[in-house]
Amino acid sequence: MQKITTHSKSGLFLMEMIFVLLFLGLTCGVCVKLFAASYTARVNAREDSHIQELITSAGEILEGTDGTVQNFLSLMPDGVADQDSICYYFDKHWRNTSQEAAVYKMMVVCSASANTKEVQITFVKLRNANEETSLYTQTIRFPILTAKEESDS
Repeated sequence: MQKITTHSKSGLFLMEMIFVLLFLGLTCGVCVKLFAASYTARVNAREDSHIQELITSAGEILEGTDGTVQNFLSLMPDGVADQDSICYYFDKHWRNTSQEAAVYKMMVVCSASANTKEVQITFVKLRNANEETSLYTQTIRFPILTAKEESDS
């Protein structure tokens, strides 16, 4: 009679388990990276949406008024005004807040000449007391029409 020798298959099973765990680890790493990228994209889209809304409001204020700091403050209150500029502070949910608790800052600089009114709007993200990241800057200009020009058009 011939003696049958069997080899242990535990070595093959161990190799299969190592490959399965390696594959699982790689796919988990890719998924975590995708989730982090989608979160960043969502935050950026939310920021862009609020910036677009605030710039539209500022443009409408500029178009309907003479573009002075007082007109901006009367139609968009909660700003901190200087001589020719206003700063608005927002928290992480884009609600008006104090300067100390702010995450975002919108600076509106008003200027006017004889034939144009203009505002420059800058949005920054506040990281800490000394660090700011610029998000967006836009300049809006409208011509100042005289009474004669308005009646001609």
